[in-house]
Amino acid sequence: MSRSIRCLLDKFVARRRLEGLLKLAEGRDLTEEELWAIDLLQRAREQNIQLFVTGGTLNILRRLKVLPRYSTVIAAFLERTEGAQPTRYCKRWARRLRGFGFTREDAHILALASFGTSQRKNVLGMHFVATYDQPLINQWSLQHNKIEERLEVMRRDLRAPYDQVTLPHVLRPEEILPSGEDG
Repeated sequence: MSRSIRCLLDKFVARRRLEGLLKLAEGRDLTEEELWAIDLLQRAREQNIQLFVTGGTLNILRRLKVLPRYSTVIAAFLERTEGAQPTRYCKRWARRLRGFGFTREDAHILALASFGTSQRKNVLGMHFVATYDQPLINQWSLQHNKIEERLEVMRRDLRAPYDQVTLPHVLRPEEILPSGEDG
């Protein structure tokens, strides 16, 4: 299994990163969120962070890639980003996360961060979820201990390697630092 740090970008971070790259190419000013999303890309290159997106985000990007205005920027984005693949228990964990008050989409992102893999299936789970969704961050922080207890109960009945999954850190892109990895 790969030892690099893995980070799942939610659709908001992916969008800010693409918007920022497009603005840079056009010589326009960037927002603070766009700057941080691009900064995460640079840090990923320098610090061995693998960046992932959901299959839904990947599908949208592939459709937009045919448009001349976006093709170069999306190609650059896709060079450094991989689509996360759900594993066997991802749907089950997403259903359980819904019980903690997460939306269907947020539960899917969080479940993918614990029970997701790469296309080569050489990793399991993500260390971080990068998001600008403050309600998601708040809900995760408030419910974290209960979610961790629920995952521990679920893991008892799972076979290897699924019995070793952990919860990700759910943070804004500017807060993601490899030295903070402990999960």
